[in-house]
Amino acid sequence: MQEIALFPIPELVAFPGHEVPLHVFEPRYRKMVTDSVAAERPIGVCHTRKQIRAAPQLKTTEEALSTNQATYLPYEIFSAGPCRILETLDDGRIHAAIEMQARYRVISEVQTLPYKIVRAERLIDEDAEQEYPALQREINDSLLALIGEEHQQLRKILAATSWQEQSSSVFSYRIFQYLKFDADIMQQLLECNSIEARLHLVGGLLSGTPVH
Repeated sequence: MQEIALFPIPELVAFPGHEVPLHVFEPRYRKMVTDSVAAERPIGVCHTRKQIRAAPQLKTTEEALSTNQATYLPYEIFSAGPCRILETLDDGRIHAAIEMQARYRVISEVQTLPYKIVRAERLIDEDAEQEYPALQREINDSLLALIGEEHQQLRKILAATSWQEQSSSVFSYRIFQYLKFDADIMQQLLECNSIEARLHLVGGLLSGTPVH
């Protein structure tokens, strides 16, 4: 079990292996970032199910920096990792980055205010040691066909031996550095507990097969 501070952000689904930049201005989340860095506590960024409390009407930057905004109900499965502070501005805003290391599922709540801390279990794919090179090639070929000739830098990345020979586990997360779907579909992909299932779902989405 791991204690993790949660940062709910609507429409944002992060995957292991990704770095998530943050521009933090709400008082509670500035405190969360500074507390978590000091305590070496991971931070999880998660998509949200619904809004619990709407943001107040604010007129000035000063009000925004001293007032918490909307409150959301987060999804129970998210990615998390260590946070580092890149810059603290004179007005208190923080530029930070989180290195997402693993997926987690919430087991219980440790703290609610001023920000949420949960106890969570790490999620491991049931086929974590399996390789699916044919599925990887199919997805890679579909993506190359979709991006066309105008994106030469991305084509070079996808055609590189180092990209094509990475493990299926790593590929099934890293592909989302270059491929984005609706946030609810991205959440569904994050929650897949099988590399094969995740890759099949991505392949179906790229080919236009309906998601179930």
